[in-house]
Amino acid sequence: MHLDLLSGDYLFQTPTTSPSVYFNVMTIGFGVLFAISALAYWRRAKLAPDNPAARRLIRRVSKAGMWTAGFGLFLALMRYVQMPYLGMPLWLLLLFCTMIIIIGYFIYELSERYPMHVWQLQESSLERRYRPAARPAREPQRPKPKVRGKRRR
Repeated sequence: MHLDLLSGDYLFQTPTTSPSVYFNVMTIGFGVLFAISALAYWRRAKLAPDNPAARRLIRRVSKAGMWTAGFGLFLALMRYVQMPYLGMPLWLLLLFCTMIIIIGYFIYELSERYPMHVWQLQESSLERRYRPAARPAREPQRPKPKVRGKRRR
């Protein structure tokens, strides 16, 4: 049996057979991706305690991972219940293409923008370290009370 994965007959029809072992492995992979992304999102302060640029990058990557894994789990569920329109393999193909584009974007972000953010963070901490200390606030001088009448001396 020859199965052409990019043919219209395969992509635009909901499969009527039970999902294969590979589909089950893919579903488990989406679940693991979602769990790891959620854990990284909630623990990003522990993963990068002294680096706000890394915390920002971890937050953005983990949110993208949770969204794509959530969509993948939803589409897998639609395939398991054999929903006519949402169980089509086309949606998973588009999801995988989107995931490849997102991975490419974050590789670009990590190689080009992240070092610049780290450098700006280091420069601002050096400026703060060597900036002259601010003068202590002067205590306000209380005006001498005006003495009126017989109390003058």
